[in-house]
Amino acid sequence: MHARVSTYQARDADALLDGFKSVTPALETIDGFSHAYFMVDRETGRAMSITIWDSEETLNASVRKADELRKQGTQPSGAVIEHVQHYEIPMVVGTPVRA
Repeated sequence: MHARVSTYQARDADALLDGFKSVTPALETIDGFSHAYFMVDRETGRAMSITIWDSEETLNASVRKADELRKQGTQPSGAVIEHVQHYEIPMVVGTPVRA
């Protein structure tokens, strides 16, 4: 498994979450997508998204579409995309729970 971790700065965390929700259906259709986490600190406006991919190949193949969705999801809130990084997931502990 591999992950794409993106960090953001927003003035309005709720507007950013609405933006994330608006692109979720398209994200779920990308080949190799497994699941995602979207996190916000409502006090500071800092946010993070972590998308999980079946393989490095599908992570890399999704770059263009992910860039498009990230821009589309942040545009309504005016959030700034600070960083986008890719990681290998060599170990998982516990069972992910749904929010």
